[in-house]
Amino acid sequence: MTVVVQLPFKRCKRIRRYDPVGHLLPGWNFFAPKPLRADFAVWYRFWEFYDNDHGEVLKAGSSPWLEVAGIEERRITEAIVNPGRYTRKTIFTCCNQIIMINRAVLLHGKNGKSDAPAGFPPDAIIMSLPYLLLVTKVSSLCKHAVAVQFRIDVIQHERETLHAYTVFRSAVHRVLPDASRVGGGGHVAAS
Repeated sequence: MTVVVQLPFKRCKRIRRYDPVGHLLPGWNFFAPKPLRADFAVWYRFWEFYDNDHGEVLKAGSSPWLEVAGIEERRITEAIVNPGRYTRKTIFTCCNQIIMINRAVLLHGKNGKSDAPAGFPPDAIIMSLPYLLLVTKVSSLCKHAVAVQFRIDVIQHERETLHAYTVFRSAVHRVLPDASRVGGGGHVAAS
């Protein structure tokens, strides 16, 4: 059925009415006007204790950088049922939006007359929904952490070699202790 719904015939497209939200039958667009030439990888690290009474953490006390699972992990069964595609799409979209906001903030900071909206606030990134979604995702992965940080890397594929570089690194965020998290998810503490 997955292959059939990809065909450009009306009869084949009618099958989609039995899957209106698109959870069971994936849609592939092989020919895009602007094909993707790079991918994102989200990495995170965490701290399990404070270094002093002021709630500060030192970079030396962090975990190693760990990759957020779910972006590259694919199985053959996902050709039939693909429950994680919305998670991957959300992470990809968040990364793209954060990079676009960051670019606008940097342009506005260099010269006041740029493509960025007038009066672009410097904290526009950390107050944006994509940023908060990634902080929440990372916090939920670190059950005993007191602070978390994430970074976004761009991975480009050129002639069978990978080129990766960091395009954004978040601030270090305090996280509420595990016992006070609602529903077991990670929540960023108000500073």
